[in-house]
Amino acid sequence: MSEEAAFLSAIRERPGEDTVRLVYADWLDERGDPRGAFLRLHTVLLATAPDHVQRGAAESELSRLRLQCSREWLGAVEFEREHLHAEPPVRPGCRCFIGLFPSEVKKGIPPPELHAEPQDTECGAWKRLCELVERAADDGRAEFAPLGELQPGDREHIVTLPPTIAKLKRVRRLHLYGSHLVRIPPEIGEMDSLEEFDPYTSYRLHWFPYEITRCKNLRTSRVSTRALYGNHKYSPPFPRLTPGAFAGRVEPRELPLACAAPTVRACSVCAEPFEDRRAHRVWITLRVATDDLPLLVNACSEECVRALPKPQSGYTNRPHRGGTSRQQQQG
Repeated sequence: MSEEAAFLSAIRERPGEDTVRLVYADWLDERGDPRGAFLRLHTVLLATAPDHVQRGAAESELSRLRLQCSREWLGAVEFEREHLHAEPPVRPGCRCFIGLFPSEVKKGIPPPELHAEPQDTECGAWKRLCELVERAADDGRAEFAPLGELQPGDREHIVTLPPTIAKLKRVRRLHLYGSHLVRIPPEIGEMDSLEEFDPYTSYRLHWFPYEITRCKNLRTSRVSTRALYGNHKYSPPFPRLTPGAFAGRVEPRELPLACAAPTVRACSVCAEPFEDRRAHRVWITLRVATDDLPLLVNACSEECVRALPKPQSGYTNRPHRGGTSRQQQQG
């Protein structure tokens, strides 16, 4: 077995282990192989919070690096996209809640982690989606159902929406039925006219940005609530929010400087810009339109955390950092 084959074999056997991946990236760098840069950034992005303010820039860079890699090689290292590398591609699954109900959590099984798979911004499906957003912004339509306008098999490539949805000032009805989304960008809060929100059967969509509460005209929603963190049916635990951008597996220095340095974002609560050091991230469950949604808050201060509204009755009675089930947090 060649040295490279040994690296790939180890990665397949232990897909979630970062050390072998970073050692392999160094090995590729020493040989002037551009795949080393891809593998390093890919590894770091999987350990970076999906709501990191610089994540979009890092995902765009990763997508450009991906173009230099063969599909066969990518199939060996991108374990989170194995459904896309299958022949033929298959529908992505989600195992977040398996074995993670209250009784199991009490036995010491850790809570789930936020989905962190990167969005490929160079694929045809993403570029088409961005074009559809621009077209909808230009023609001022009231209803936007972009997934229905994608080619068959393209939905599997979309895990988030572009931040340009902020331009959709006249859209009143947003339909995302049957999506494979794992996150919604905070820019949804700038869709001033939004009245109806339908991501039904988007079973990998477990949480929403607090900024959705800025959609003051939102009156109707249709969400697959059994897929939500802390839902009434199963009460799965919330992912633990720790200070900082990372999940603890990779050092911040491994992230490109533009992403690792302190960055400025708007506070989820007061909307004022602040240097985000990830110190005031909390979960809160609120009624949004006709559903109770788990919302991720990126606040600028403890004052803004204290200013959050009272959580929905029946859920955790205060903002929290996750790590346990809804029932366990109600004390």
